[in-house]
Amino acid sequence: MKNDMANVTLYDLMAEDFSVWIKQNPKFGFDLCIEGDDPTERIEINGVHSAAMESFSDFCRRFVYFYDRIHEKEEMEAA
Repeated sequence: MKNDMANVTLYDLMAEDFSVWIKQNPKFGFDLCIEGDDPTERIEINGVHSAAMESFSDFCRRFVYFYDRIHEKEEMEAA
């Protein structure tokens, strides 16, 4: 994984298991850390604007919602 958030693709994020940590930055916004199994696979961004975090979290919630609906439909059809 590239150590720059601007160069990370969705494929990069899907290809491996990553851990994510978020904490409120005492000065501004949020601090974000994405880390892979390899210590060199780590991205840290400090002071992410709260509006950007809200937009991304909304994207993630919608992704999970629709992904879950697909699996629920498959389970109902299999029953």
